[in-house]
Amino acid sequence: MRKRLVGIAVAVAIVAAVFGSTQLPAAGQAPGAAAAYTPERTVDGQPLIQGVWQPRPGGSYSIEDTRMNPLGGAPLTPELKEQLRTGKKTSRIVDPPDGEIPYLPWAEAQAKVYFDAHMDPPPQLLDPVGRCIVQSVPRAMYQGEFEIFQPPGYIVFLPAKVHQYRVVPLDGRAPVGEDIRLYMGDSRGRWEGNTLVITSSNFTNKTWFDIVGSFHTEAVRFVERFTVVDANRIDYRVTVEDPKAYTRPWTIAATLARATEPGYEIIEEACHEGERWSSQELLEPAK
Repeated sequence: MRKRLVGIAVAVAIVAAVFGSTQLPAAGQAPGAAAAYTPERTVDGQPLIQGVWQPRPGGSYSIEDTRMNPLGGAPLTPELKEQLRTGKKTSRIVDPPDGEIPYLPWAEAQAKVYFDAHMDPPPQLLDPVGRCIVQSVPRAMYQGEFEIFQPPGYIVFLPAKVHQYRVVPLDGRAPVGEDIRLYMGDSRGRWEGNTLVITSSNFTNKTWFDIVGSFHTEAVRFVERFTVVDANRIDYRVTVEDPKAYTRPWTIAATLARATEPGYEIIEEACHEGERWSSQELLEPAK
């Protein structure tokens, strides 16, 4: 039986699914384990990863789990740092080890503004996903399910959220000009054995990593690595570089699990900018 947990807040609609039918390797599996797996191939020789995938950062999903930083961007106290160190709190950020985004001072102050307003934001501080605009990269890879297609020479990602899609060429073409800025950025991919490496740049500064305002500037660059461990698991890591906002590069990690339920299809999460509804309205009885 498929179970779906849906949380809809003022700033964002979060969709995540938990499937008991997909068995994942035990935590702590050696990074080199993927080399032992020989995947099927597409007609143009790519490792076959076509299908529906769900991120599994660990445990069941909840509103809190969707935050990049378990503290939602708030300053880390010594007590909370100790909780991170002992594993009582988890973060998708695996580098730095404390699970905290290494903001420059000005950016840390801005992130606090976003965080302090996220429960009741004014229009100028709304999460782009909450406005039904775009989820962007890399957020779409670790928040909500998505489908992968592999036409010859490309990788195509089709997330459930907000009608977005992402087409990544694999032919080594040059990136677009530096003066072009895109919500989804400009991505180029290549295969290194069982690992798909995607480099993306040319972003705007209008998208976030989470619902509480963890942000980047237009100078951001992402290097994603999708390592195929077996037929039903991909280990995902993305390194974030933005010298305008951070003191150093930092890395997010998640496990992607294939949806193996027969006949499973993504349920579109459709919305449009200007919709006025919330989870509280859905829970209240009709008047």
